[in-house]
Amino acid sequence: MNTKTTLLLIILLFTTKLSSAQITIEPGVKTPTSFAIIIDETSFEKAKDAVLAYRSVVESDGLGTYVFSRNWESPAQIRELLEKLYKQQKSPLEGVVFVGDIPIPMLRDAQHLTSAFKMDQRRDWQRSSVPSDRYYDDFGLKFDFIRQDSIKPLYYYYTLRADSKQKVSPTIYSARIKPLEKGKEDKYIQLQKYFLKVVAERTENKSNFIDNFTMARGHGYNSESKVSWSGEQIALSQQFPELFTAGNSVKFYDFETRYPIKNSILNEVLRPETDILLLHHHGANDTQYLNGYKSGSDVNTAKENIKLYLRSKIRSAVERGKDKEETIRYYMEYLDVPRSWCEEAFDLKKIEEDSLYNLSLDIHFSDLLKLKPNPRLVIFDACFNGSFYEDENIVGAYLFNDGKTIVTQANTVNALQDKWPNQYLGLLNTGLRIGQWNKHMSYLEVHLFGDPTYRFANRSAVDFDINLALTQRLKDTKFWLKVLNYPNADLQAVALRVLFDANYKNISDLLKTQYFKSTYMTVRMQCLRLLAQLDNDDFISVLRSSVDDSYELIRRISIEYIERNGSEALIPAYVNSIFNDESSERVQFKIRESLKHMDLNLLEKELKARYELRKDYLYDHDRIQNFIQLVARYKETERDDVEAIFNKETKPGAVRLNIVQFRNHPATKFADDLLRFAADKSKDPGMRVIAAETLGWYKFSHKRSEIIKGLQQIAETSENKELAYEALKSVNRLKEMEQ
Repeated sequence: MNTKTTLLLIILLFTTKLSSAQITIEPGVKTPTSFAIIIDETSFEKAKDAVLAYRSVVESDGLGTYVFSRNWESPAQIRELLEKLYKQQKSPLEGVVFVGDIPIPMLRDAQHLTSAFKMDQRRDWQRSSVPSDRYYDDFGLKFDFIRQDSIKPLYYYYTLRADSKQKVSPTIYSARIKPLEKGKEDKYIQLQKYFLKVVAERTENKSNFIDNFTMARGHGYNSESKVSWSGEQIALSQQFPELFTAGNSVKFYDFETRYPIKNSILNEVLRPETDILLLHHHGANDTQYLNGYKSGSDVNTAKENIKLYLRSKIRSAVERGKDKEETIRYYMEYLDVPRSWCEEAFDLKKIEEDSLYNLSLDIHFSDLLKLKPNPRLVIFDACFNGSFYEDENIVGAYLFNDGKTIVTQANTVNALQDKWPNQYLGLLNTGLRIGQWNKHMSYLEVHLFGDPTYRFANRSAVDFDINLALTQRLKDTKFWLKVLNYPNADLQAVALRVLFDANYKNISDLLKTQYFKSTYMTVRMQCLRLLAQLDNDDFISVLRSSVDDSYELIRRISIEYIERNGSEALIPAYVNSIFNDESSERVQFKIRESLKHMDLNLLEKELKARYELRKDYLYDHDRIQNFIQLVARYKETERDDVEAIFNKETKPGAVRLNIVQFRNHPATKFADDLLRFAADKSKDPGMRVIAAETLGWYKFSHKRSEIIKGLQQIAETSENKELAYEALKSVNRLKEMEQ
């Protein structure tokens, strides 16, 4: 081998070692807290200059920033590093962003930490697991590794341990910056352009404050309740009082404001002044669902809707293999319509028209790639829009695009409608980093995408650094008691949360007092939610009143708490809602859902007594009589489902369904039955495990202490290790509420 060849080999070896070396860049400034960029080697190599420019912008905002570039081997490797950075005395970690191809934790056996996800885990693991970065940012959650996915190597499956904390309360904040696999450009070019977009916006518009806010909702959201919709708008006026003064823009788009509403909302997506775009609708990974069939009472609208329905149903049935003639005859008889309406399903012109019509109803991934989204923050209160693990996803289409969109919040799986979507949102008006805001969203599925350190300029009267207060002064109860005097709705709300978490000794009395004296809707909502965790006399006292609160969301959530608590002392308040809150569609929806899970004897008695007192002041007697009759019918079959699980003739699938229904509706009156089933050695071991897990959902029950004792006995005496483990896990879930 000659000298030149030897030298070339040395250079090649050195270059290979250098390119695959682990890179660590320490913060360039000393700050009270720090931030970390976790990036894969290839992404850093391809977008290094843009990443470092972003780091400089973050540091110029007073946040020392690490960069860690690795060929990351597992989520555990990353979490260990983050915990180490958080525990250091000087400049502890406050947040992290995951850039590029970073391992995705797929969490199992933790559905109680989501708002709505309850898929049978026997199904495909890719679908029945929750993609969640709570593995990385909530150090109190403990997991055991199961396996890495053989098809999607970024997926790492974990199970939540029984000895883990059993509620979500992130230690640090986090976000994802994962370019699209099916974007307009190479994914590394997407990364470069995204970071340069962030740098430009944060450099050129440092003093940008929130003065342009748009909110919209799609069809089917919250029962399309106008009372719910208006209540949210009033609450926002308290959260952002400056927005509702001259010189500011606040817009509210309902799905019926214009038909279809898509173009109007896309106008807001393109509007360069928009600071926050808040969207309530249903969703998929690649679609924002906005409209269904056109509403209207005129004959032509009704006729066209029927014909659209027929074409869709008949066409899809034939595509699935159904006989064409048989399908046409079925729908002709079913809806009593002429044959000509049905045959339109196969008219080529109609097929094309229907295709274009369907595209006009919703916002699609392909639509967004053609646009330049500009809202700095986009909030998707929808299912699956945050599916960053999919090749095509809505959040990615907003971020990895031209325009000025910096950060989005969305859900990685399906999400509950009846939650508090605007919690602490007004704090963004005080200069709070968006990551700090999202940190308080307590579900596995809620994620940030984009730059979590971005913040709007402070335009409020708050005269202290809110970011430092929420990282450095969390144990300073004297400080937070003083904060309660600030005339700021969400600042007071978060102060109550901090005092609650700090175990302030008089917290229960404080929450009750604040509920009854506060004029702020979000403060009262905060009091109710925190008192629910205490489940004491103060909670019952507030709950009796909260069913009549002026804020529809409080009334709605109160019905849910009454159902889950199951105390007979709350029956009069529940009946009060039946009589007095007829105009609130979503409240009535909650009542109808919960009715059969109440103590039906007491409910029937209270309904009849209240009717006798009020009948002279009622015009619509039938409505109340219908409720009374419905309760009577429910009484006839009240125990059918529970008795079926003890019946040897009941098929296993039916037994399972009859048990797991109590996850969504943990009826206190059936808790003893579930405990008896879980303890019964003659029952199927797997079903007993399911019963023990289901009892963990009874966290708001007034019989929680009794349920804990029963589960503890099972955990201590059962020879079935899986059952004992699940019983212990449910015990810890229920005890979490008592701490």
